[in-house]
Amino acid sequence: MKILALGSNLRYKNNSPIKNIELAYKCIEKFDIKIINKSNIYKSEPYPNKFDPFFFNSVISINTNFKPFELLKNILEIEKFFGRIRKKKNCPRTLDIDIICYDNLILKKEKLKIPHPLLHKRPFVILPMMDLDENWKHPVLLKTIKQLIREFKPEELNKVKKIK
Repeated sequence: MKILALGSNLRYKNNSPIKNIELAYKCIEKFDIKIINKSNIYKSEPYPNKFDPFFFNSVISINTNFKPFELLKNILEIEKFFGRIRKKKNCPRTLDIDIICYDNLILKKEKLKIPHPLLHKRPFVILPMMDLDENWKHPVLLKTIKQLIREFKPEELNKVKKIK
């Protein structure tokens, strides 16, 4: 399974962060990336600056003929289309798209690491992934989504709420 994570916490034009994600679904498909399944949309507390706007997150399973670096190039174009400006790490953004996994590929390059190296530490990604496939297994840690979720403290999980 190939999975992308989408997140937004800033408006773009007249669109709310939730609308940014919904419009991104349509835009992704225009780039010859077929969406197989979508998670619900989740609201999560901002990190690391708790004073930033709340984040909205979703994950999608996709089918594509793009190789990982081609896929990365395309998702960076989609982010740019949504006004993404990269100022500093973890700053508010109109749209963020990450490659979470690409089948069972393990890739460790400077510009691209698959599976996403922080996947297992991000409840705002893990909980939406549960919507797609609770039996998905992390190709490095060899743990299922359910096992990864059990490793979070309840207060971490409580910071992420399913909204749509």
